Amino acid sequence: MGLTFKIASEKERSEIYELAGENRREATNSVSDDNQQKMIEAYEHSAGYDAYFVCLMNGETLLGWIMIDRAYDLLTGDEVGWINDLYVKAAYRKKGYSKLLMKEAFEEFRKNGYRDVRLNVYTHNTKAMNLYEQMGFQDINKFMKISL
Repeated sequence: MGLTFKIASEKERSEIYELAGENRREATNSVSDDNQQKMIEAYEHSAGYDAYFVCLMNGETLLGWIMIDRAYDLLTGDEVGWINDLYVKAAYRKKGYSKLLMKEAFEEFRKNGYRDVRLNVYTHNTKAMNLYEQMGFQDINKFMKISL
């Protein structure tokens, strides 16, 4: 079978939601009993603003996905493309699928009229940061915290 892209159907969304806890743990480095529920809540919130998943498929097998969304630049007020989520199932990693999903997302953003795409990544996630830098992303700010 060949690789194809598709907008997630209910079947793929169900599988994405099943993996939501593991996805959130990997992305945030947070070990929590409510990881799955928190990630699903984030997905649902974004879907309420027309965000959607683009899935990488091999036949009927879901290999990974990327969530296409929008955000606003706080300085200019411009609407920008926003990548909410990028995930490739563990069994399919190190095959270049993340790059394929990113390239497909760029096409989706172009089709939707965006010229600027942004995302957020946690600093522990060096593999993701390396991918994003390879794809041309640059730092534009730092999000910092302190625990009191």
